[in-house]
Amino acid sequence: MRLHHLRVTAFGPFPGVEEVDFDELCDAGLFLLTGPTGAGKTTILDAICFALYGSVPGVRGVKALKSQHAPDDARPEIELDFSVRGRRFVVRRSPEWTRPKRRGTGVTTENARATLIERTGGAEHLLSSRAQEVGHFIGDLVGMQSTQFVQVAMLPQGDFQRFLRASSQERHEVLQHLFRTDRFTRIEDWVHDHSRSLAQRSADEQSAVVRVLDTVADRSGTECPAELSGEALASPEAQEHATGWVAGLVDAATSAFVSARDQHGSAAAAAAAARAQHQEALRISGVLDRRRQARATLTALERDSEAAEQARQRIAADERAARCLPLLRMLDTATADRRRATMTWDEAHEQLQQLVLLDLALPSPVTAEALTDLEQRVRARSSRLEALLPREAELTSARRELAAVEAALESATRSHASATARLEMLPAELRTARERASSLAEEAGRADALAVELEHARRCRDAARDAERCAESLAGLRDVEREARDRAADARDHVQELTARRLAGIAAELAGQLEQDRACQVCGSVEHPHPARPSDDAVTEAEQADAQAAHEARHVAYTHATGELLRAEERLKGLRAAAGHLSTTDAQARVDELAAALRDARNARAALVAEEETVAELAREQEQLTGTVHQLATRVATATQSATAHRRAIRALTSEIADALGRSEDPDGTLVTLAEEGARLDRLAMVLSAARDALCEHDAALGRAEELESQARASAIQHGFVDEGSLRAAVLDEQERHDLQTRLEARDQAAARARAVLDDEEVRALETEGAPDLAAQAAAMAESEELEAAAAKARHQREEVVEALGRLRGRLEEAFAAWAPVREEFRRAEAMSKLVRGMGGDNQLQMRLSAYVLATRLDQVVAAANERLAHMRDQRYLLQRTGRAARKGSQAGLGLEVVDQWTGDVREPTTLSGGETFVVSLALALGLADVVTYEAGGTEIETLFVDEGFGTLDADTLDDVMDRLDDLRAGGRAVGVVSHVSEMRNRIPTQLHVDKHRDGSTVRVRTAVG
Repeated sequence: MRLHHLRVTAFGPFPGVEEVDFDELCDAGLFLLTGPTGAGKTTILDAICFALYGSVPGVRGVKALKSQHAPDDARPEIELDFSVRGRRFVVRRSPEWTRPKRRGTGVTTENARATLIERTGGAEHLLSSRAQEVGHFIGDLVGMQSTQFVQVAMLPQGDFQRFLRASSQERHEVLQHLFRTDRFTRIEDWVHDHSRSLAQRSADEQSAVVRVLDTVADRSGTECPAELSGEALASPEAQEHATGWVAGLVDAATSAFVSARDQHGSAAAAAAAARAQHQEALRISGVLDRRRQARATLTALERDSEAAEQARQRIAADERAARCLPLLRMLDTATADRRRATMTWDEAHEQLQQLVLLDLALPSPVTAEALTDLEQRVRARSSRLEALLPREAELTSARRELAAVEAALESATRSHASATARLEMLPAELRTARERASSLAEEAGRADALAVELEHARRCRDAARDAERCAESLAGLRDVEREARDRAADARDHVQELTARRLAGIAAELAGQLEQDRACQVCGSVEHPHPARPSDDAVTEAEQADAQAAHEARHVAYTHATGELLRAEERLKGLRAAAGHLSTTDAQARVDELAAALRDARNARAALVAEEETVAELAREQEQLTGTVHQLATRVATATQSATAHRRAIRALTSEIADALGRSEDPDGTLVTLAEEGARLDRLAMVLSAARDALCEHDAALGRAEELESQARASAIQHGFVDEGSLRAAVLDEQERHDLQTRLEARDQAAARARAVLDDEEVRALETEGAPDLAAQAAAMAESEELEAAAAKARHQREEVVEALGRLRGRLEEAFAAWAPVREEFRRAEAMSKLVRGMGGDNQLQMRLSAYVLATRLDQVVAAANERLAHMRDQRYLLQRTGRAARKGSQAGLGLEVVDQWTGDVREPTTLSGGETFVVSLALALGLADVVTYEAGGTEIETLFVDEGFGTLDADTLDDVMDRLDDLRAGGRAVGVVSHVSEMRNRIPTQLHVDKHRDGSTVRVRTAVG
């Protein structure tokens, strides 16, 4: 990766636009970033890191990056031009910042923004405009995340010294993050969690065994043996001991059950005998009760004989009265007819008195002949009124015609008023309709243009959808590329491990090539008294070659995955350009907006036709209403004259009919018609006729009832009754007769049953037998049954214990069988958990798995650092990794020690002086950068920065450090040294000065001469 150009705007201490041409600086190979303390030298490095990853090293947050010297409305922005693997990119990024509101007072927050552009063939192609996506893209492109990039490309002020002096645990965290070996930590956690899960399962299975043993002890009424509890239960002998203990309990319970079963048989036989004796006593007592009840029944019947005789006499009287019943029924019918005729006559007489008879009056007394004469007079008057009905018809017709004329007059008047009002409203409506038609015509004219825009918007939406699908597939391709990169890294680790193991056993390999009396290639001796022996895990040349071939194959796969990813990114870029860089949601919203506008335009086109029809219709209506108003005015005048003529004719006919009736109007003011008066007279004639008929019927019914009463008295005396009343009293209804007969029959049957009981041989046989003692018999039976129940309960309990213990013995065997494999698996998992976590006797190094993996990486870092330290002028210090823990309980395997080659002592890094610490730390940091770069996939960082620390060096050491930096420059890297030490200005001619002023800092490039 190589930096080309940096532009900083309103960022940190830089209020304006500052540009750094790294191409010019990197051409010199070594350049100096210098300036006073606080001027902003480190801010240049922060700007590079922020442009790439959206974050800055150290504790500063990205929300405080805007320059305090810049205007409030100036947008902070970083633009970085860089290239990776032959591809040229430009990234622009702005942090979140606040600015004054454009309207009103207060401030508003602007969100962070980022864009990534690739320059190809003189053209620019947008790759992404999402801040988070840009950071991920650059991380995948460079092969490093922000922390790794800072460690490799920007050796921060004091940070590379911190790695030298860090504890083993702190160094573990740094290396794990840099080399992304957290999968081994996850393996440790998984093994530990798996061990804990198995421990819980084993404890659950053990609890199941304990529950079965406790249940056995509870059902058998004993205590569980001490050797079957606690840790002793997990011993191999525990199952055999528990099975023997339960078997002994089963045998004891079986013996107890046999004894209880015998006792229950004896108690059941005694109870059966007691029940038989009790049944015999109950039979005797029942026979004696039947004899006593029969005698009591006969005594009661004898006392009730008089009532029985009275019942027989009542039945006989009812039989005599039955012969007179036909005559009584005729009398009852005649009496009812008389009451009904009397009621009818009373109603007719009352109705006659309520009628108004004009000049007629009821005769006194009222007779049938008088009523007939009065009816004839009423009918004669009704005939005279009937002759005047034609004149009344003329009056009715005249009134009907008047009503029709008045209705027509009212209708014509309303129609004339309505037509006049409508005619006055039409000009305004016609003007409004014409305006609406003009507006609709304008809107309908946009339909064709909107259709074209809608088609283009749909193509943009389809492209946006394809871009989203492509972005989703791009995530999968990134996973494939990342997996291929991890697999290539694992293969490279394997090659390195095999190489290290082969080098460790190279002596044995060389020893295998020795031949007797032939000089050794190493020492030249022809005698080989103690040749090295190969170890069990010795690596052969063929195995190393196979591992190298596998690494190359996986590297090819990684290259192919990278190519697929780049092609997918190109396609995504084209789709986003076709979509106008709109999201699917925004593109769909634009389509919906245009579709709605097009629907409105087309609806306006359809509505325009209807509106033009409305305009024509209103014009025709205005023309028609003008003629209609004139016609309605003529109809109103004609109807008014006709109504006046009809009113005069009605008044003349009304006067004539009133004279014929002898009165003018009814009390309510309405004229009584001839038909109504004739109908009233007809009703009066009908009432007179009905009254005459009711009077005749009343007289006939009265005579018939008196004759039948005389016959009924004579028949009662003839059949032995005093009068008609006693005759009616002797008659019984069906239910009463049935009850009396039933009582007599029941009495006879009861007497017969009682005599039959007394004549029974079983009753006669117990004539001298005394009553048995049922209470004593019942008590004896109850006592024997209680003994039987107790014995049965004891037998059932013993049987349940035997069955339960039998089941529990099976359950105990199943519980032990289920526990055994889980217990063994837990023991193995616990041993493995301790092994990978650096605990237990199996792990002699007492190193965690992740630390063991990182130890190889640290060895590589130390080797690279020692290579640089070996070229120092004094060649005094070397680094070595130590596997021991710094203190009890701390992590082992990643410690660092400094070997003083002058004295042979091994020293802690904290004992070095300031200058020595800087030199060793710089060598360690550069070695770490080399290893991280190699692990990241070989992406070479061509621009490197070293921030401060040179002021602690003496002249000779500074010369050595500068020689090492020159080595980096000779290897194709450009090194930027960040320092304000004046000595560095004399040594490095190409310089980037950061000048500090009261109103902010500025940047300028200066090349020292001489």
